[in-house]
Amino acid sequence: MKVENVVLDKKCNVVLTAYILDDEGEHAVYRRPAVIVMPGGGYKFCSDQEGEPVALAFAGAGYHAFVLRYSVGDNFKSGKPIEDYEAAYENILSHAESWHIMPDKIAVAGFSAGGHLAACAATISKHTPQAAILGYAVTLKGDSERVGMGKYVPAEHVSARTCPTFLFATATDAVVPVKNTIEYAGRLSENGVPFECHIYSQGEHGFSLGTQNFVRYGTGLCPRAGNWLSDCISWLNEIFGVSAVKDPEWRP
Repeated sequence: MKVENVVLDKKCNVVLTAYILDDEGEHAVYRRPAVIVMPGGGYKFCSDQEGEPVALAFAGAGYHAFVLRYSVGDNFKSGKPIEDYEAAYENILSHAESWHIMPDKIAVAGFSAGGHLAACAATISKHTPQAAILGYAVTLKGDSERVGMGKYVPAEHVSARTCPTFLFATATDAVVPVKNTIEYAGRLSENGVPFECHIYSQGEHGFSLGTQNFVRYGTGLCPRAGNWLSDCISWLNEIFGVSAVKDPEWRP
C-alpha cells in the first residue's frame, strides 16, 4: 500500500490522505473503486477514530481509500467543507489513471458532521459521488444549524438524482437523534433512490467501526452494530457491480 498526503488548502490545514493499494504484476492493469472517508467532530475537529481505521477497513476489502480532513475549528466557515470536498474529488479524478481508480465508482463515507458533509456531497455538490455511506449523520435542519451549516440541509435536497445510500445509526443516540437517519431514508424512498438502512437497538454516538476499541462514550452499544461494515461492503459491491473487488474482472 502507498500512503500519500495531498495538501489541498495549506492555510486551512485541509489534507487528503490517500491509501492506494499496490496493483503489480498480473494485477497491474486493474482499476479499483474508491471511498472518500469524512470523519466526524461537529466541524470542530476531525475524529481520528473515524478516519484512518475506517479507510484501512475499506482498503482491506479491496478499495482504494482516502481520508479528507476538511476545514474545522478556527478554519471553519459555513460552506467551506463542501468546497474542500469538491477539491478532494477533483484531485482524485486527476489521479485516476496513475492511482488505478475507477472514476465512475467513487463513494463517500461520513460520520456525524462528516456524514452531513457526505450527505451534502450526495445531494447538492458539483461532483456527485456514485454512492454515499452515512453513519449517524446530521441531515435535518435543526441539527445542521447546530453544527454551523444551517444553509445546507441535506434532507431538504434529496431528489431522484441523489446517489444510492447506505445508512446506519442507533436508536438511542443522544447527540445526533436517530430521526436524522430515519427521515433521510424516508426522503430517499419517496424519490425512488436505492438505499439500505440499519438502526441498531442501542448505543451512544461516535462508535466508528463498532468494535470495542472504537466505543468512546459507553459500553451499551448493540453488539450487532459492528456488522455495519461488512453489510456496507456487500451493499457497495452490489451498487458498483463488482463481484470481487480484491480480484476485479473489470479492466481499463
